[in-house]
Amino acid sequence: MISTLEKIPAAEFRIEDVRPGTKVRLELIVDSLPDGQPLVFSTVIVRGSHPGKTLLTTGGVHGDEYEGPVAIQDVFEELDPQSLHGTFAAIPILNTPAYTAATREGGWDHQNLARIFPGNPTGTMSERIANAFATYILGQSDFYADLHAGGNAYQIQRFAGYQILDSELNRLQRAAAIAWGFDLVWGTAALPGRSLSAARECGVPAIYVEMPGEGRCRPEDREMARQGLRNLLSFLTMLPGDFPTTPPEYCFETNSEGAGHLQIDHPSPASGLFVPAVTVWDSVEKGQTLGEIRHPNGSVLAKIPSQRAGRVLFLRTLPRVFAGDFLVFVLELPAR
Repeated sequence: MISTLEKIPAAEFRIEDVRPGTKVRLELIVDSLPDGQPLVFSTVIVRGSHPGKTLLTTGGVHGDEYEGPVAIQDVFEELDPQSLHGTFAAIPILNTPAYTAATREGGWDHQNLARIFPGNPTGTMSERIANAFATYILGQSDFYADLHAGGNAYQIQRFAGYQILDSELNRLQRAAAIAWGFDLVWGTAALPGRSLSAARECGVPAIYVEMPGEGRCRPEDREMARQGLRNLLSFLTMLPGDFPTTPPEYCFETNSEGAGHLQIDHPSPASGLFVPAVTVWDSVEKGQTLGEIRHPNGSVLAKIPSQRAGRVLFLRTLPRVFAGDFLVFVLELPAR
């Protein structure tokens, strides 16, 4: 049986080796760093005394997103294995190189972990992280939740999302996204390289959630993430408790190609200072000015017109921008 604080090669880890009725902290060894120290997934597991499903959740796929990791740690601390049906397994910070650098991408290879699943066992460090998770960890779960946020430079409207599947799993994913409890639920066409793409390949239903970000971990955002995890545990019948079952006001699917790729909308036409004219979740019309790019001397280099009508889902709040940086994502809402 596995005991707490053990170091185990990720390839040899089995959730079933954790004794029922226990809580453990583990380090799953992924690879070796140049100084000989191990690169690990710091993992927390609550194995319930009663049989049930296995919920796997991760935070820190991007190294500048903090609400998810802290909420996972909090829920691990509060769970009682004697009352839990099934297993809560979590890796609070999946991408430790990016977390150490406090950046979105890996600190050594500058790759976006959320674009390279299922990775490569002989590739870059980020590719090895993706491969170890997709190959050895993900398939041991019955449901997967990937917790994200806006990161250092952006603010995003809270939402729960999923990749649209042509199967009964889609109904389950949609219900789980509703159960999380946010006011926006959005299903999008499958995109390659995502953690949810790897889950799909394993046959594991999955959702992801987005939280405000800006490199912060505000108390209200932390509590909403904790409650979302509690709701998901109840939805999976792992804990008693109520959870939302009625779709929120905004609950829809967009099956067009690339619909879930937020970082390609409204790129900056010039380097300078971005001064937004909108805030997150504002309603905007097509052609409305979303903000402007200013030269350091104050002259206006460009105004940013909205490409469509909708709501501001994602907004750059770090003013310094380079040409090509993503500025705003406007979410087109379905006709009502």
